[in-house]
Order: sequence, then structure tokens, then C-alpha cells
Amino acid sequence: MRTRNWLLALGLPAAMAWSVVVTAAMPNWFEPSEDCALIAGRASSAGVTVRDSWFPPRAVCDFGDGQVHALISPARSAILTVIAVLIALAVIAGLVLWIKSLFQPDTVVRSAEGVDLRQRKFAHVTSALVVGALGTGALLCLIVVGLVFGGPPGIISAVLIGVVGLAAAAAALDRSVGPLPSTPAQSRRRGAVATAIMLVCAAIGVIPRFPVPQFGILVVAAGLFAATTSVQWFRRT
Repeated sequence: MRTRNWLLALGLPAAMAWSVVVTAAMPNWFEPSEDCALIAGRASSAGVTVRDSWFPPRAVCDFGDGQVHALISPARSAILTVIAVLIALAVIAGLVLWIKSLFQPDTVVRSAEGVDLRQRKFAHVTSALVVGALGTGALLCLIVVGLVFGGPPGIISAVLIGVVGLAAAAAALDRSVGPLPSTPAQSRRRGAVATAIMLVCAAIGVIPRFPVPQFGILVVAAGLFAATTSVQWFRRT
């Protein structure tokens, strides 16, 4: 496995785990004042002020009568901050290497000799329909899970996990049944383009009161992904 894959495979799940740990240490995001009152054994949340931050991780319940309760100790906050910096460096390095790999020239060319290109294209487009629908659905689920259990950092981690995972799946699909002749870098680029389309569809799907139902978004994403793969047979970049 290449360095970029190791960095992303370890860094992104670690980022999600970090988000969940910090979220669990903070007051309930829906009713933080009431959660602080519950922690202190108070019947009322009147006058309770919550001060929190994600970086460095901090959560303080101020009860307005001189009593202050830190849910995340300074030592724990320092440890979580250091871990966050290390995770961020690993993820950023992995993303930079991945983006660079999209534009690196390849000398290995997969030939079209002896391959039924019509059958291969049919398999590519039909498979793209399935991958587009399932991939967008998975991305939507990841965003919701990140929002509920990981807060803003969880959403960012979920989106990155979804994008990298879908790009890898799309590139693998392209290598398996995509246009020929082709190189690995071309497959990665085509997979990245298809993933960008699914990401846009997923973003539209989480917009409140969007007129198209969630199932409709999956259908649209599948259709756009299939259309993109079909066009890529004529523009092999």
C-alpha cells in the first residue's frame, strides 16, 4: 500500500474517532444548559452558561453563582489538542499526495488489444448506476452520523472519508471496466471527477426542505455518474 493510502486509511478514521470522543465529553448539543444542570444535580438550568470550543477542546459549565465545572480538564484538553494536530498533519499529507497522484504521468498503459470495448463500456455504465446510488446513499449516511455523533469536525471527517472512499471505488471500477487504452493516473482522475458529482448530489440531499426527496437524489446521482462514465469513454483524460 502506498504512503498516501496508509496516511488516509489511518488518519481519517482517527479523525472521526477524535470527533466522537470530544463530542461525548461536551454537553448535549441540543440542550447544553440542561445537560450542565443535570451534571451538577440541579433541577433548573436557569442562569447556566456553557462555554465550549473544538480547538483546543474545551467545555465549561458556568452556573452563574461562582460555581464553574470543566467537563474537559486542561490536561485532557492538551492531549486531545496534540492528537488532533498529529491527525490533521497525517490527513493533509495524505490528501496532498493523493491530489499529486492525479496529475503524475504514468508509463504503464493498459492496452485495448483483444478487449470487447462495447461490452466493457456497457459494464462500466451499468455498474456506475449502482455505484452512484449506493455511494451517494453511503455519503449521506456518513454526513448524518458525523453530524449527530461528531459535531462539525465529525462532518468534515465524514465527508473526507466518503470522498476518498468513493474516489477509490470509482477508480477501481474504471480500472476494471473503464476506457482503454488507459493509465492508472487516468483512472484516478476519472474516479475523482465522478466522485465530485456524487458529492454535489449528497450536499443537495442534506439541504432542508429541498423539493426532491432523498430517494430522488440517489436516482439523480446514479444517472449523473453513469452519464459521466459514458462521456469519459470519449474524453480519456
